[in-house]
Amino acid sequence: MKTIIDVAGTPYEQGFSEGQQLKEIIAGNVELVKEKMAKDHMDTDRYKEFVKRNLEFMERCHQDIYDEIKGISDGSGIPFEDIVYLNIPAYFMKEYFNQECSMLMVRGKATCDGNTYVIKNRDMSMYIEQAVIRRTYPDGLKIVEINGAGTVTYPACGMNSYGLGVTNTGFWSAKAPTDVDRVDAAHIFLNAHILLAECKSAREALEHLKATPRMNGLNVIIVDTKDAYCVEMTKDDAVVQEDDGTGVLFRSNHYVSEQLKHLNPDPSQYTSTYKRYDRIKELVEERYGRLRFQDLFRIMSDHENGVNCICRHPSEGYPAKSVSSSMFVLEDGEAWATIGNPCEHLRYASIK
Repeated sequence: MKTIIDVAGTPYEQGFSEGQQLKEIIAGNVELVKEKMAKDHMDTDRYKEFVKRNLEFMERCHQDIYDEIKGISDGSGIPFEDIVYLNIPAYFMKEYFNQECSMLMVRGKATCDGNTYVIKNRDMSMYIEQAVIRRTYPDGLKIVEINGAGTVTYPACGMNSYGLGVTNTGFWSAKAPTDVDRVDAAHIFLNAHILLAECKSAREALEHLKATPRMNGLNVIIVDTKDAYCVEMTKDDAVVQEDDGTGVLFRSNHYVSEQLKHLNPDPSQYTSTYKRYDRIKELVEERYGRLRFQDLFRIMSDHENGVNCICRHPSEGYPAKSVSSSMFVLEDGEAWATIGNPCEHLRYASIK
């Protein structure tokens, strides 16, 4: 089934084209959302009111996003309301769902060629199928994103033709609950698509995301060939770690900064995020100065620590699965992705 597509034109035209090309996959993702809502016995009236208010905010403040969602609906023939539910993911919030993602940026002297690599495993408990979408806008801007088919509001990873790359991982803790009262003025998650569409550099994107209202905390990596930042964000604050010359930035699903780590969940409650973070650090140090394309996918395919490994596979009590592993190389302007676990979908063999 086709999972890499090209779209062009206005946001509505791009959405329409995506809807046509990925109709079957989008329909499957919509069904997953409906099944999740039914299984969780959600308060349907309250949920619909939340989505309605957030959609009104989107139409008022981000007409381009609204138009693209409308285009996806028209192109696929799937009811607009269903595509809206896919794009306003209230079902992702703490009481329903956790994303368990890992991300890594290496560049400069950390790598064997000096290039800038960013890779992310998107780990979900609800297996929304991903797609690679290459966008061309009327002004010549190009964007490549890896995202859930039928969604434009929370891409896993992406870069634009100005040389800006963005990815993020969620933050989940009872000490920092979702601020649902911001439904009329904020996206549920920071929308990396907006950064890629509106910003030309990492510095510009950094200032943009600091000023962006949000309901949740998260970790963000933004990078161009000059600057690289990892930003730990709560719903109100942002702590910035700049690449100090080592050429390495990475996160899983907790905070590392002294300013914010008091908000972290206890390791006994969320062991996975700490195990994955420590394992990435260990594997990067083993190959530091020699890191290559294949090393990054090897890291994201790692199964050390069993149920707390980087490459997630569902098991009893641990439902998260790596639904994609996506990487971009800024200097080459190339994006690479596996749709599904990297260990299963990026095949290799060695004679050594």
